[in-house]
Amino acid sequence: MRTFLFSLLLLISLNIKAQNISEINKVLEIPDTLGFEKEIRIYKDYSTSSTIKILRMHDEEKNNWIVEIFWYSKSSNSVTKTDQIQFPKENLGKLKPKDANLIWLNLLLTNVEFLPSMTSIQYKFEKPFIDTEKGEEIIVKKKFLVIDGVGYQVYVKNGKLKNSFSFDNPETYLKRYPNVNELISYNELLSILKKEFYL
Repeated sequence: MRTFLFSLLLLISLNIKAQNISEINKVLEIPDTLGFEKEIRIYKDYSTSSTIKILRMHDEEKNNWIVEIFWYSKSSNSVTKTDQIQFPKENLGKLKPKDANLIWLNLLLTNVEFLPSMTSIQYKFEKPFIDTEKGEEIIVKKKFLVIDGVGYQVYVKNGKLKNSFSFDNPETYLKRYPNVNELISYNELLSILKKEFYL
């Protein structure tokens, strides 16, 4: 019964999250579907703030990459700031050109096309043990759970491959579970985004 209630709450929360993303996209004036052959969107939601930061990177064809970063206010349902990054082919003053295609390939190396949502790997965070309850031996699962922090929703398209997944607080979980491959990939993905775009 407890498992059923947990699954039901999880489905409700995922549905609410999907609705919120659609509402945010409407305000940003971007479609819900990924329209470019190479595109990634990351929605970074701070639980202790009313701001969601959104990064959208896409190739408009022929290695013409554009990155848009939006700051969205949950309280006013509006965009408070927008940045756009283009990738010049030559030096601009002291700025050296970045290779957007190389950044994209590094993102793909994190398995972003195949990563599951954190909810589907929850069993990897459980420590089962046998306990006695009312004179009967049962299996009890102890789980570490982070309530506050930062949640991420990711949508990616690479040609015919499409994926979407969500995760939260990957740095904290990785410290506790250093051998979980998905956590390693989540953190590698964030490391690239922080280095290249200060996400």
